[in-house]
Amino acid sequence: MELNITRPTLLLDEAKMLANLDGMLQKAQRTGTELVPHFKTHQSREIAELFRARGVDRISVSSVKMAEYFAQNGWKDITVAFPLNPLEVDALNVLLEQGVKLTVLVADPAVIQHVAGRFKQTVNVLVEVDAGYGRSGLKATRVDLFEQVLKALTNDESLRFYGLYCHPGNTYQANSIDDIRQIWKESIEKLLELKNTLGLSECVIRMGDTPGCTVVEDMQGVDEMGPGNFIFYDLVMNYLNVCDETDIAVAVACPVVAKYADRNQIVVHGGAVHFSKDHLFDANEQKFFGEMVILQERGWSSIIPEARLTSLSQEHGVLSVDDETFEAIEIGDVLGFLPIHSCLTANLLKSYLTLDGKRYEHMETVMS
Repeated sequence: MELNITRPTLLLDEAKMLANLDGMLQKAQRTGTELVPHFKTHQSREIAELFRARGVDRISVSSVKMAEYFAQNGWKDITVAFPLNPLEVDALNVLLEQGVKLTVLVADPAVIQHVAGRFKQTVNVLVEVDAGYGRSGLKATRVDLFEQVLKALTNDESLRFYGLYCHPGNTYQANSIDDIRQIWKESIEKLLELKNTLGLSECVIRMGDTPGCTVVEDMQGVDEMGPGNFIFYDLVMNYLNVCDETDIAVAVACPVVAKYADRNQIVVHGGAVHFSKDHLFDANEQKFFGEMVILQERGWSSIIPEARLTSLSQEHGVLSVDDETFEAIEIGDVLGFLPIHSCLTANLLKSYLTLDGKRYEHMETVMS
């Protein structure tokens, strides 16, 4: 690979990324749902254009700042898939004035009184349902709270009830594909029961996590799905058996700066400020922060066994390897590492280098 890499760099395999995108679009078509993809993973206008070229015109983002970035790049139908923050209503009004059709997320009835009468144009409202994840949203069993929200929405002409939203993030702790499917089955049942109990005939149901959107085929009752991580996948998805390691479309290239034979460890330039501190556990319950691959002319190899980043500090990464791998690596080599969590890794490295040398922008490069 002749890319003149001298520091930690996020490599992007476009062919794998496009295969992931096309696969999810086919999944939406097969299940009769609309893909409203979450752009929090890639945060890139160039990558966004690949979605647009395939007919996607509605997107989700994780912050108002991200909505501003994609609005500047021509996106006109945006869901801010994070609980509505009353302190950002003025910024949302600017987007509305620019012609953006906004959908916001309400995760607490009390937020409505804080925004009442403050929106200058109509916004769609998705009410977030907690079907078991326990992060944010109203518990599916609290019908009384949903009734409060619906009543409050009818008192403000600028707030239009659109539907119910659920992110079953507990799929990330599942032990099998069957577990993921069961979590989704139970979540969908809870949302449909809630919809019926509330008498909501005009009500969209949106589900949005990559494990479920990838492996669940029975989506009866679901209208929209909004996964994000699928565009790159990562080691978490691989260890969940949601994707194969060959589906992972990004790798972090890190220069080798030191070797220590007494402990079979190699130090690379690539630390927590590049990978994040997200980790997995190996068979011995030891933490690791990435798995090594060999960079090749058109991509990278399969994962090298027993070659893992076992420690990260700010800029340092400590790679633990076996004798043979230790001898094969030299100071000045550039190694590749598949990330644990591609969303955070992309956010930290703030740009992409494709295998043919193109640079793709990341939002944080231009919005910081």
